[in-house]
Amino acid sequence: EILSLAYRQVIAGHKLALDDNGEIIFISKECFSNGCAGTVDVSYPSIPLFLIYNPELVKGMMRPIYKYASSEEWQYDFAPHDTGRYPHVNGQVYGGNKLEKQMPVEECGNMIILFAAIADADNDVSFAKEHLETIDKWNEYLIKYGLDPENQLCTDDFAGHLSHNVNLSIKAIMGIAGYARILERFGDTEKSAHMMATAKKYAASVVERALNADGSYRLAFDQPDTFSLKYNAIWDKLWGTDLFPTKFYKGEIERYKKELLPYGVPLDSREKYTKSDWLVWAASLADNNEDFNCLVGSLWAAYNTMRTRVPMTDWYYADT
Repeated sequence: EILSLAYRQVIAGHKLALDDNGEIIFISKECFSNGCAGTVDVSYPSIPLFLIYNPELVKGMMRPIYKYASSEEWQYDFAPHDTGRYPHVNGQVYGGNKLEKQMPVEECGNMIILFAAIADADNDVSFAKEHLETIDKWNEYLIKYGLDPENQLCTDDFAGHLSHNVNLSIKAIMGIAGYARILERFGDTEKSAHMMATAKKYAASVVERALNADGSYRLAFDQPDTFSLKYNAIWDKLWGTDLFPTKFYKGEIERYKKELLPYGVPLDSREKYTKSDWLVWAASLADNNEDFNCLVGSLWAAYNTMRTRVPMTDWYYADT
């Protein structure tokens, strides 16, 4: 029943078009913020459906981003957040393009992971190879800033800026690992091995520095006893990269069950709200159906109970 809702919602959240080169573009629209279109951190949670059924639509999400990022208008060495306000895809509007309003680690990690996921879905690395110079630049940003991110926004921007965000560091690590997988596919084994070794070193550091006394892992490195949904780690399981040990996943799932409210696990320690996409991704870190169903069942209860006419809201309070 959840999948039936999601199938409609995810497709309806995009517009299909052709660009001036006759290539497919697949533009997302943010409804409840400021109408940002082609948003990278909206594409990121959207891609599972399209990776399975039509990977060309994932490429359609990415084309406006890398074209904009390579234009003279984009002055930064990291990936943009969006490509304009709907329906005009003519340049980022989020945060007025001010540096402090950007999501550098978030969007660099997202884009590299998307390129790596496309290579897996197509069993072909040519799409990424066309943009290797850009991907390499974004990867360098992750290496420099991803181990312990400074005071940055992430996709959960309604929660505000956060320094030392553990889940954001995990995203950076998976981005670096994704780049290693891309490099391996077209035969640069030496650089690929170096990137994967970097990802493993960073992951080991995260596991050591973020550990809580109960075996779960913190919201931020400097905030003991806190928690957050570590949804970005899903790529470690999907790719079989084994960057994070079994104890990491077990500790997280046990904490999620402890924090479970009637309609889901809160996004993190700060508030009672959650996100449907991240709740399912976090549930997918479980190693058994019982734990998975326990967490996803709470999401079903939310949609079955809430009185709103919004078809499938992604943001809601897990207690009410």
